[in-house]
Amino acid sequence: MGSLEGCNGGVSDFVEGRTSEQKVIDGRLFPKVFLPANDFERANVQALVQKIRSNKAWLEDEVVKYNALLFRGFTVRSADDFKVVVEAFGWEEQQYLGFAARRKVVDRVYTANEAPLHEQIDFHHEMALMKEWPSKLFFFCETAPPGGGESAIAPSHLIPPLMESILPEFVKKVKDFGLLFNITTPSQDTSNSFISKTWKTMLDTSDPEEAKKRAADILGCMHFECHDDGTADFKFGPLEMIRILEKERGKVWFTTIAGYGQGSKNQFLRLGDESIIPIEAIEAFKNIMDEQCVNLKLKNGDVLLLNNLAIQHARRPSKPPRKVLVSMCK
Repeated sequence: MGSLEGCNGGVSDFVEGRTSEQKVIDGRLFPKVFLPANDFERANVQALVQKIRSNKAWLEDEVVKYNALLFRGFTVRSADDFKVVVEAFGWEEQQYLGFAARRKVVDRVYTANEAPLHEQIDFHHEMALMKEWPSKLFFFCETAPPGGGESAIAPSHLIPPLMESILPEFVKKVKDFGLLFNITTPSQDTSNSFISKTWKTMLDTSDPEEAKKRAADILGCMHFECHDDGTADFKFGPLEMIRILEKERGKVWFTTIAGYGQGSKNQFLRLGDESIIPIEAIEAFKNIMDEQCVNLKLKNGDVLLLNNLAIQHARRPSKPPRKVLVSMCK
C-alpha cells in the first residue's frame, strides 16, 4: 500500500488496498480499493470528507478510469454520514425514478431495493429504462448480512463482444430492432415484489390523464394504460440495448434482457419487432454476467462508488439482516 499519483502529476493522499474479490480487467484492478491512512481517518468520517474534497478532480478521473471505487475502513456509520460523504464529491443529485420499493432516509439517501432478501436482483444499470439516468451511483453498507447478499458488479463493455461471439445473429437483431419493455404495476403498494409501486405512487397522481402525461414526459414511457383493478401497464421502447456511452470503453450493453428479478411475472421483454427473446440468449447473457462479475462482500461502513454508465450491478440472495443505502448523482 502507498500513496497514489494525482491526476495533475501530483500525489493523492489516498492509500490503495486490496480485497480478495478483485479481478484484473483491462490491466486494472476492479474495483479499486481505498483505505484509511491512519487511525484518525478510521475513526472520523470528516477526515474522509475532507480527503475527498482535497482530491476531487483526481477522484473524478479515477471513476472514469476504474469505474468502481470502494472506500473501506473509514467508519461511515449512518445515513447522515453517508450523505456528507456523497456531498463531498460536489455532484448534482439525481432523484430516484423507478418501480422498486425504496424509502427516502435523509436528503439524497434512499434504501436500496427492498425486494425480499432471499431473491436475487439481476444485473442492470440504474434507471436504464428512464428518460434520464444517473451517471454516478453510491452504495453504503450499514448492516452487512451474515451470509450471501453480495453486491455483484460487472463492466458492461465486456458483454457485446462476448454475446456476439456466441449469438451473432441475435446481437444483430438487437442492434436493428432494440428492446420493448413492459411493466405492470400492482394494485397496491408492496415490498414483496421487484415491481412494488402502484401507478398512483409512481407518478404521484390519481388522475389517469395526468398520469399518462407524466409517464411520457418524466419517464419517457411510450405507452401508459391504467386498468379498473388498480394495475397499470407501462411500455418502454424500442430501447437501445447497446449504447456508446463510455469514451474509454466504447460500446456497453446498457439494457438488460433478463429482467430485474428472477421469476418476476410483472415484467415482459421482447425485441422491437415484437419477437420473443430466445431463452438461449437470456441464458448466455446471465452466464456472461456471472463469469465477468465481481461478487463484493460489503462490510459495515463500506462506500462503493460506481460509474453507472459503464457498470451493471446485482444483488445476490441474502440472509437477514442486510441494510444497504443508495444515493445517485447526475
